Amino acid sequence: MGEGFEIPLFLKIIASIFLLIYIINPKIGWKISEGWKYKNAEPSEVYLIINRILAIAVLIVIWLIVR
Repeated sequence: MGEGFEIPLFLKIIASIFLLIYIINPKIGWKISEGWKYKNAEPSEVYLIINRILAIAVLIVIWLIVR
């Protein structure tokens, strides 16, 4: 008991790179994850804001909560 889920450091770094892309420029993150599926489509501002907030939250969880 008391053992937390452990993620190797290199996976944390790789995940952090993708999350930082979402935080800095969520439109590029959208193009990587969803944009390739659609022609002539753009994400809504709400979608970009929500993804930025979620990326910040996941980044905090990865580095502060998960070992």
